[in-house]
Amino acid sequence: MADTDKTEGKLLFDIAGGRFWIAVDGVPDIQLGFGDTFEVKDGEGNWIETGIEITSDAKGNLLFKLKNTNYAGILDDLEVRK
Repeated sequence: MADTDKTEGKLLFDIAGGRFWIAVDGVPDIQLGFGDTFEVKDGEGNWIETGIEITSDAKGNLLFKLKNTNYAGILDDLEVRK
């Protein structure tokens, strides 16, 4: 799939529904589940292939984390595409 065929937006977690979405212009567009792959833009402007996983912090609290990145915890508003 060419980069131009991908949908870009912001990562959004719907607390009420317990689901992640790629939101375009603030509107949930593509639902993301565990096992789905997508890309996230890092601080240097590079796209990194990732997915959602659950991990824990030093106190044992469960956290969402993006594979292959240092992003963990609250993941809303990260620039993503699929």
